Amino acid sequence: MDCKFLSALGLLIVTFFVLSSSISYCQEITNEECLDCHSDPELTKITESGKEDTVFVDEEKFTGSIHGEFSCIDCHSNIVELPHDENLEHPDCYECHEDVAEEYLQSYHGIGLEKGDEDAPYCWDCHSSHYVYSFDDTLSKTHPLNQPQTCAKCHSDPQIVKKHHIPIANPYEAYTTSIHFKAIIEKRPDETPATCSDCHGAHSLQPVTNPLSMINRFNIPKTCSKCHEKIYQEYIESVHGQGLLAGVSDAPVCTDCHSEHNIKDHTDPSSTVYSTVISQTLCADCHEAERIVAKYGLKDKVVSSYRDSYHGLAVRGRSVVSANCASCHRVHDILPSSDPRSSIHVDNLAETCGECHAGVTAQVTKGPVHVFPSPESDKIIYYVTSFYLLMIFSVIGGMIFHNGLDFRKKFVAKIQGKQLQHTVNLAGKEFERLSTNERIQHFLLMTSFSLLVYTGFAMKFPESWWAAPLIRWEGAFAFRGWLHRISAVVMIGLSAYHAIYLVASNRGRGQVKAMLPKFKDLKDVIHMFKYYFGISKDKPKFERYNYIEKAEYWALIWGTIVMSVTGFLLWFENISLRLFPKWITDVSTVIHLYEAVLATLAILVWHFYFQFFDPHVYPINTTCLTGTISEEDMIEEHPLEYERLNS
Repeated sequence: MDCKFLSALGLLIVTFFVLSSSISYCQEITNEECLDCHSDPELTKITESGKEDTVFVDEEKFTGSIHGEFSCIDCHSNIVELPHDENLEHPDCYECHEDVAEEYLQSYHGIGLEKGDEDAPYCWDCHSSHYVYSFDDTLSKTHPLNQPQTCAKCHSDPQIVKKHHIPIANPYEAYTTSIHFKAIIEKRPDETPATCSDCHGAHSLQPVTNPLSMINRFNIPKTCSKCHEKIYQEYIESVHGQGLLAGVSDAPVCTDCHSEHNIKDHTDPSSTVYSTVISQTLCADCHEAERIVAKYGLKDKVVSSYRDSYHGLAVRGRSVVSANCASCHRVHDILPSSDPRSSIHVDNLAETCGECHAGVTAQVTKGPVHVFPSPESDKIIYYVTSFYLLMIFSVIGGMIFHNGLDFRKKFVAKIQGKQLQHTVNLAGKEFERLSTNERIQHFLLMTSFSLLVYTGFAMKFPESWWAAPLIRWEGAFAFRGWLHRISAVVMIGLSAYHAIYLVASNRGRGQVKAMLPKFKDLKDVIHMFKYYFGISKDKPKFERYNYIEKAEYWALIWGTIVMSVTGFLLWFENISLRLFPKWITDVSTVIHLYEAVLATLAILVWHFYFQFFDPHVYPINTTCLTGTISEEDMIEEHPLEYERLNS
């Protein structure tokens, strides 16, 4: 036999025995032997980074894990004898989980690990080392209830967040406030709540900039569709979804509206899609952005026009039942008005508006939805608005000019200690100016008008500090609205009573006769200005009512009629939208607002001046309280009536 052959055979036999003895020895290392040391809770080691780490193994927990039937050396295969070296190589999970390893090594975490990033998580960072449990086991670190905390070890660590430029600092804290986490806590049987891995992926996690990432902007709707398929189908057919499919990066996706981690139910006041938030900020983020409006040719000022509308003002006043953007345009299936399927298509508007306004007809289409007053569009509203602004400027401006002259004349005279016109010996006689009936009417008018002004302007300016007491109730109970309407009914009822009083009573007939305008009133106005400018030494003589009081009275009558008519059209809007074109309601809104502004300013500038700030009556004209006027004031203010009564 050849010597070389015998040598080779001998070497082979020796090698076989060496390997056999090694394998035999390894197989003889039992878990019990390992636990002789590793069952000590105080057993630790110093890691490569210099930190002390425990190497204690709880036998009961290990045997209950999915690896419980494994031998220690199945994973720690580099241990050939005991005691082993202190610094062992890490177990290679890839040997059993090759398919997962392939995904992981291509992920953001895996790439970081390959580059030597010490913060990159490895298998046991997420699954634990010795106590690996099934995903649906509540003991598992990757169980839906525990997974957020597992991810938070790194993603809520300020140092790691800063070091790796992670854009969201506290995702775990945000997620625990979400409807997804709430569903996990409540263990709803009909829901499968989304956790970190459902949205970001588990082993194949990629950064948002990667086109393959589940959270890449263009993939987000599809990611959410895993749970919300029906909504996804609606969205993808919408103008937003079609824009996304066309590659428009500005097209809103799920997270733009619902946020990312702290997603709330739409009934939650803190939700980004809560009814009072949608039109205020959510839709406005895009539809009020000049760049987006200009870039995509969207209608501008739609948000501002909505905010100034009845619906918008109610929402700004915390009303949860008033229509917002989603009420008309829908939520996920938003389509352009030109699309016959759209809820705002002209053929569908009556049905859409009818969801809140029962019985409306096609009349609702006869007028703009978003009002943009201009000579080119919405002309009627533009000219009505212009008329009232001119009226307010000229009338109130004229009042200020008139009262300014009056104040200067009387104030100078008072400083000089002069009587304005008469110096006679008076016996202190009082003349009746207002009867008890008329004082009660005045009190009801004053109260109802004040409440109407307060509650009306509280709706127009709901964010104002002075409106806060009323608005605080508005979300749960329409306190402001009902108080406004009750005050209106009181004022209208008072007006009806006053009309009967003027016709049915001798005093009433005498009052209205004295209040009728005469040509002398015009002459008195001219004469009064001559007196103010020093052209005439004496002011005009007045009968029971002068031009100031007559102008105020008939302005009140006119204003009450206008406010009542427009108020009823707005109060009973369902009937209005059924019988009249929508533009009638729009015009009524404009008139109601500006007539209120005109009336309020007139009371403040005109009536308040003569009742409080007129130097002749300051600090208050007590006639509305006592019903009488002194003989001195009678001679001063109404000399012709005084002469008539004493003739």
